[in-house]
Amino acid sequence: MGVAEYADIHADLAGSLDALNRPRRIPVSQGAAETLHLDDKGGYSGPWRADEVPYMIEPMDMLASRQHQAVCFVGPARSGKTAALVLGWIAHALTNDPGRMMVMHMSQEKADLLSKLDIDTAIDASPALLALKSSSRHDDTIRLKIFRHGMAIRLAWPSRSEMAGTTYRYVAMTDYDRYTEQRGMGGSIFDSASKRTQTLMSRGMVLVESSPERTISDPRWSPASPHEAPPCGGILGIYNRSDRRRFYWRCPHCGEWFEAAPGLKLFSRLPGLDTLRSMVRTLDIRQFAADHARITCPHYGCEIEHEQKFVMNTAGVWVPEGQNIDAKGAVCGPAPTASIAGYWLGGVAAAYQSWQSLLENYLQGVRELELTGKEETLEAKTYVDQAMPYLSVSARKAGDIDHIDARQEDYPRYIIPAGVRGLLALVDTQKWSFEVAVIGHGVDNERWLIDRFSILETPAGEKIQPPVYIEHWDVLLDRVINATYKLPDGREMRVHFTAIDSGGHHDARSKKQADQSESTRRAYDFWRKQRRAGLGHRLRLLKGASSATAPLVHESYPEARKDRHAGARGDIPVLMLNVDRLKDALDLDLQREVPGPSYIHLPAWLPKHYREEIKAEQKGQDGRWHKIGSRRNETWDHLTYDSALWLHLGGDKVRWEAPPAWLRDWDANPEIITAEQRRALKAGQVSPKRAAPSNQNTTFGKPGWGL
Repeated sequence: MGVAEYADIHADLAGSLDALNRPRRIPVSQGAAETLHLDDKGGYSGPWRADEVPYMIEPMDMLASRQHQAVCFVGPARSGKTAALVLGWIAHALTNDPGRMMVMHMSQEKADLLSKLDIDTAIDASPALLALKSSSRHDDTIRLKIFRHGMAIRLAWPSRSEMAGTTYRYVAMTDYDRYTEQRGMGGSIFDSASKRTQTLMSRGMVLVESSPERTISDPRWSPASPHEAPPCGGILGIYNRSDRRRFYWRCPHCGEWFEAAPGLKLFSRLPGLDTLRSMVRTLDIRQFAADHARITCPHYGCEIEHEQKFVMNTAGVWVPEGQNIDAKGAVCGPAPTASIAGYWLGGVAAAYQSWQSLLENYLQGVRELELTGKEETLEAKTYVDQAMPYLSVSARKAGDIDHIDARQEDYPRYIIPAGVRGLLALVDTQKWSFEVAVIGHGVDNERWLIDRFSILETPAGEKIQPPVYIEHWDVLLDRVINATYKLPDGREMRVHFTAIDSGGHHDARSKKQADQSESTRRAYDFWRKQRRAGLGHRLRLLKGASSATAPLVHESYPEARKDRHAGARGDIPVLMLNVDRLKDALDLDLQREVPGPSYIHLPAWLPKHYREEIKAEQKGQDGRWHKIGSRRNETWDHLTYDSALWLHLGGDKVRWEAPPAWLRDWDANPEIITAEQRRALKAGQVSPKRAAPSNQNTTFGKPGWGL
């Protein structure tokens, strides 16, 4: 062995003695400032400085907290979060409080790039860190770095193998919202990674940082508390589990404190999205952004220039949920007790992006949306510039029920409005109820919602359970299938046809799928029973088709080999619906503002929760319609079923100068009967002809009355 090799061994042994030293108890931000140097080729090279990103000091220092298990930081790009939280933490740990560390990125490729371009560069540029490098080349690989004093840094990415086995004192997860969840991890990636530090108890720490890159699932969500984030999962889902800290500025004019909020709401002079879309194609974007690159204090409307941002950042204060900040800048109120210290920084505070640049990027995204209909640029800029989750254009529209409310009309319940020629009834089968709607159809498929109700109990007072009791289905006879509604002159209109959801939705899963199979079995048995009673020609079952290319609606006879769990025998007609295409057309119908062909009238008596059900779904990027969160959508489904049943009955092919009998004028319509005829029908005594107009004598006819 040569002299040089002995010297290397001696240096390594001397360096390893540092592991015996007690940790140096200084703030993480101080440790980073003392030891970390950055070397950005073509950019900044020199020591990391906390004064440039003062909002990072508290989150960094919290990485040494013994009262928290994790630190969550949500923030925009160009805020310095990766250099401070990842590289700064590494520098502090190496020099002041060593411990085994795992640094995780979104993929193997990204982890390798982080290792070579960021971590290796920072170590080589920082004398204090470079002195700790092992002399053995085997100790310094792309994915594993072992230092002289024994501290090891493992570069990793989300996978079952990376999550298993090894214990770490420190875990840093960067760009979290770009991770792909893996099956078999026993929960979220964050929770799985947190298990790696659990045996070290209060000495362990997990960092998760990212810009938010999730869409808002519920456009009608409103925060239950000032710092709550939208329910969109990802990093904001972790933030919602934390003590929810937000960054506050003091207004340089009035002295009041206000939040440096995510999004664009502080740019109060900026027009709304709809207005911008109408003007952005001819806009001088750079000049417009420059003209609007100032924010407004929400207290007294003071206008604040971008040049004042640095001073506001320097004096800024993080305020947890439930606490307040007084005039002197002191945080007061009961301290939160969450195990995660959570921080959400708005893009307006980012040190390395100007307000003009932030607005320019936003306006370019709006222009692309207006020119091409594509939202990718607008979505990306919302994430990385504004530090906000994205609300798509379709979701904005889905969340707006104003145009639904605007079409409400003052026509009475149970009374048929003028213009209605025939009635269709729709039943949505639930685990504990039948949800029912009755819709009237007129010329050119102009529609009126006539009734909307839930059947929760049998006449005997038993709670309805469609998947369990076949006898509970009998309530549909009087309440729906044989129901009548009054005309203004006292005569009554029968429901012409009823469609019932069979309970076998194409997107069912696990236990819900089993419950729906039982509902389907009961639905099949009920239809067979009604066929024997002579009502099969007034009733159809419905089911969603599984293929995106299926016809809008077609009649099928499920066979036992395909639907054996539901008792299919090839004897029952079931209408198979392409629900996504039907909902596309229905969505357009609901955008029509003037009564006429395909217009949908809604009554003033319809409760708000039923109106909200009409906007309970939104169209996703996959072209399919999805429920918004856990909102109920039965009335939306009723309208979809109605569209399908109308097509099945040939409504789109009606020649209105000679319509089918059930769509004729009231005086020629066989579904118009009197109260006496209704009672006779219920008693099974007679089958009537159509009822005479109110100024004529009522007559009874023979069986076969024109159905």
